[in-house]
Amino acid sequence: MEVETIVGEKKTTRKYFHKHCYEDYLKVKAFKESERAELDKLIEKIKKIYGVKVVPHNVYPFLQDLRNGTKFFGKNDYKYKEGYTYDLIAETFEYCSDTIEYYNSRKTFDGLSNAVRYGLAIVCDKLMVVESRRKQIVKQKLQIERHLESVDETTEEFETNYKKPTKGKADISDFLD
Repeated sequence: MEVETIVGEKKTTRKYFHKHCYEDYLKVKAFKESERAELDKLIEKIKKIYGVKVVPHNVYPFLQDLRNGTKFFGKNDYKYKEGYTYDLIAETFEYCSDTIEYYNSRKTFDGLSNAVRYGLAIVCDKLMVVESRRKQIVKQKLQIERHLESVDETTEEFETNYKKPTKGKADISDFLD
């Protein structure tokens, strides 16, 4: 058995794992850390768009619904992390930021959470566009890499037969200004 020691604020906690369970635990822990980092980036993007310092707590369930793949503002169909990634949602917020800011200036909302919900509806509409654009960029990068590999294999050493002209002894251009 392997032991992981977690140091808390008040006391140390020990957890015991089987070897294969410990490896699974480390994978899940790394996944949750990356999810938390992506969510933090998304929240920072939302703060920047709405010009606030704190995002209301009632917005987080809507973001998690998008991440999990449940139907947005509709019937619950619980899945775990099968929807859009937080990174894609943040990219879509950036893509729709002008539209969101336009409607925030035109419409009156009761509070920040209603404004964010309206922005999420705009983002949900454009998620497929940003996702397809992202896939297209990846496909183009692969095509470029394949092209560069084929070009590298076919290129040969470049040889030139150009000779630089030499100045003769009888050249009078040295005397002219």
